[in-house]
Amino acid sequence: MIVEELFESFFLFLLLAAVGDIIVERSGVLNLGIDGFITLIFALCYSATIAYGPVASLGLVLVAGALYALLIALFVNLLHSSHVLTGLVTNMVFYGLSVLIGYWGLDLATERGVPRTLSISTPLDWRTVLALSILAVSATWVFLYRTRIGTAVRACGYNPRSADYLGVNVWRTRLLSLVLGYIIIALGGYVYVLFYSKAWTPYIGMGYGFLALALAISSLWHPLLIALPTVIFSYLLRSLYVYQLEYGISQYILSMIPYLASIIFITAVIASPLGKKLPVPKALGEIYYKEERAT
Repeated sequence: MIVEELFESFFLFLLLAAVGDIIVERSGVLNLGIDGFITLIFALCYSATIAYGPVASLGLVLVAGALYALLIALFVNLLHSSHVLTGLVTNMVFYGLSVLIGYWGLDLATERGVPRTLSISTPLDWRTVLALSILAVSATWVFLYRTRIGTAVRACGYNPRSADYLGVNVWRTRLLSLVLGYIIIALGGYVYVLFYSKAWTPYIGMGYGFLALALAISSLWHPLLIALPTVIFSYLLRSLYVYQLEYGISQYILSMIPYLASIIFITAVIASPLGKKLPVPKALGEIYYKEERAT
């Protein structure tokens, strides 16, 4: 069935990563560090599952998401670091750290004499994936557009100085967005490892964070618009190996297609009437100093 091919665990992972990125960037924090974080979470989830089991692994990846959010908040809010440099530097660090953690899990599996491929007794069927996807998108929309905290988050991303003038604590609001967003992203990484790949290889996950970033931009950071591009690109990514086997196209050329398509898709959406109508986080990536006030 075509529905089963569209709504599988890889789609859920990509959707959760994009939804988490929307929450983070709606507060004005440019989330370039998402790619290294996803790579690290894949390794941490795999190794923790080998060592402690899937339940403990879930707890560890969620805690890791919250701790990384605190780290980014420290650099961006308190130290006023560049959002771009902070994200790129953490990417480089986490790429290397993921290899150390991942190989620890592989060595541990060898020592214990257990299979390196994870075995999960309850796989996610397409109905469960669809239900969880609807829940994630709906809950994010309610949070951002139907709660006072969500309004404050969007205000911080649009004009943090005006939000501060109206009594919104910008630093606290951005911290909340970072923690919530990265917990959702970490949950997506857990879904990918346990229900899709069920294994780990060095640097697995590199590029997925930037793809989630592109999906968030193509949806104009609106949760109700994120599902369609996610369905398209998740299906495209999973179909690459089929095209390689049937038509003999180089894997390097095929690997470029989703990212080239995402650039074209983003350009088309932003240039469309919808892109000019919906408000976007205009202060995205701006370094905010608390003492600055709106005039």
